[in-house]
Amino acid sequence: MKTDQRYVLGVDIGGTHISSALVDMNTNCILEETYASNLVANMEPQETILQSWGDTLNKSIKAADRKSVRGVAFAMPGPINYKKGIALYPEGFKYGELHGIHIESALQSILEEKLPMRFLNDATSFAVGEAWLSHNGMKEKQLCITLGTGLGAGFTRKGIPVVHDASVPPEGSLWNLPYREGIADDYFSTRGFITAYQNLTGIEVNGVRELANHYETDSHAKQVFDAFGENLGNFLSPWLKRFDADTLIIGGNIAKAYAHFENTLENTMKAHGLKLSVRIAKHSEKGAIIGSTLLFNEVFWNKVKKALPKY
Repeated sequence: MKTDQRYVLGVDIGGTHISSALVDMNTNCILEETYASNLVANMEPQETILQSWGDTLNKSIKAADRKSVRGVAFAMPGPINYKKGIALYPEGFKYGELHGIHIESALQSILEEKLPMRFLNDATSFAVGEAWLSHNGMKEKQLCITLGTGLGAGFTRKGIPVVHDASVPPEGSLWNLPYREGIADDYFSTRGFITAYQNLTGIEVNGVRELANHYETDSHAKQVFDAFGENLGNFLSPWLKRFDADTLIIGGNIAKAYAHFENTLENTMKAHGLKLSVRIAKHSEKGAIIGSTLLFNEVFWNKVKKALPKY
């Protein structure tokens, strides 16, 4: 394939999946016919993981039907040296078998086309995608959080991620900040819901969807959602104030149950003196795919490349 400025292959790496698709950089739209996804067993040997990733990318490349592809942009969770594309996942944890692997070099022998690769945190990619795709995102200061297996966060100012600034936490991350008896990730996540309900009732539930289904009939489920909204509001408000955010965007699977903690979250933020809009993310994982491909927008790249985290 010859390269040009128009098409970039965007890739979203999750804890148990990979998705990829070609994005038209002129329109910021995914070419749906190139979308491919696959489940990934993240504790498998590195050869198995890389082969699964490569197979998925090759499906998108084949479906591109000879379109020129400029490069591959990854939205992936850390820890990674995002500048160099070196995986730093701890051994014994998810993707731990990739520890120390230079991802671009490892994948080139599997891919049908040799393409340059760039890397961005998945939560940051999601936030950037939401900003660039929304009506006011390029004018606003936004905090985009993802609520699911963990707490993801991305601060953006006029569509550019803010990671090294006194107005945001280190690297723009919220998940690792101290909260109560642990860190924020312990509370604002699926396991946080499960733990809270178990502490109240002694019963272990499967997840947030189960609690949402019993919201109207189970007072304990309602209590968990109410507390979640209040606690999240108290946790986020200082950072929203410090960043002077215009908008809070909420994504991830837990966002599907937003109606159950909307009132307590928004009332708590108002009690902190905040006046900002709150909206549910519109683009899910495809927002992260599109957001990552901006790494090959040279204006965007020149603004972020020096700030990419090395861990």
